[in-house]
Amino acid sequence: MSGPKNLTAWPARAQPLRRKFRIPKLSVMKLKASPIFSIIIPTLREAANIGPLLESLLSQSHAPLEIIVADGGSEDGTLEIVQAYAREHPQVLVLVCERGTSRQRNAGAGLATGDLLVFMDADDRSPRDFLLKVALSYRRLRFAVACPWFTAREPELSIRAAYFGFNVLFWLGQGWLRMGSGVCVIVERKVFEKIGGFDDALHLGEDIHLIRRASRLGLHRHLLIRLGTSGRRYQAQGFWKLSLFYLKITPLLVLGLWKYLQREDYAPL
Repeated sequence: MSGPKNLTAWPARAQPLRRKFRIPKLSVMKLKASPIFSIIIPTLREAANIGPLLESLLSQSHAPLEIIVADGGSEDGTLEIVQAYAREHPQVLVLVCERGTSRQRNAGAGLATGDLLVFMDADDRSPRDFLLKVALSYRRLRFAVACPWFTAREPELSIRAAYFGFNVLFWLGQGWLRMGSGVCVIVERKVFEKIGGFDDALHLGEDIHLIRRASRLGLHRHLLIRLGTSGRRYQAQGFWKLSLFYLKITPLLVLGLWKYLQREDYAPL
């Protein structure tokens, strides 16, 4: 089968279509000026999830400088999986540290050298252009802290609807509520260092606590950039039970009553 004729004419033909639909033209110069990403993933017994996440990050069209996995002492093979990736991919780094989501995130951030720190959960799955879209948004907005639009991978409509509701709340409140989800938090490294990172005394609400403090030093945004994640907590605890729990703690989060929030039981899965 012969190939298409007159290939050199294609860019000229594409220009009217590009202008009509306003398709952004990505140049090499734009990519060269883009921020450098450090991905930080706290893990604890995530053998079933960490491999697919690393695969999705290693296949990014805009590659991160480093992917740091901060493990809290897993005994299920998580470390062995990450170490196998690290042998094949030098940008994957492994760190074993004291258990605790905030402590693990802070430990991983201590090794990071990128401009933007991207804190992710092990059950996240990033589309191939996720970091590219974040880079372009950062070039345009210069935010200090941001979260993406997270979507459930599960087919249950109830979980998808709940996540949609959270996203709408966070997007509408980005200028005043300054809330977001720990599913993924993106923060400038210089801002992260100025505010002292995550508060490791908090086991609940530590993500919003960080967003509030970071937003005092710059712009906070809830980005219209999709990131897949899991609704496994809804599946494990039951949709209505977890929904009522979130409804109960929302006033504490909005008002920033962190001390009272820590009285709630919210153990990691």
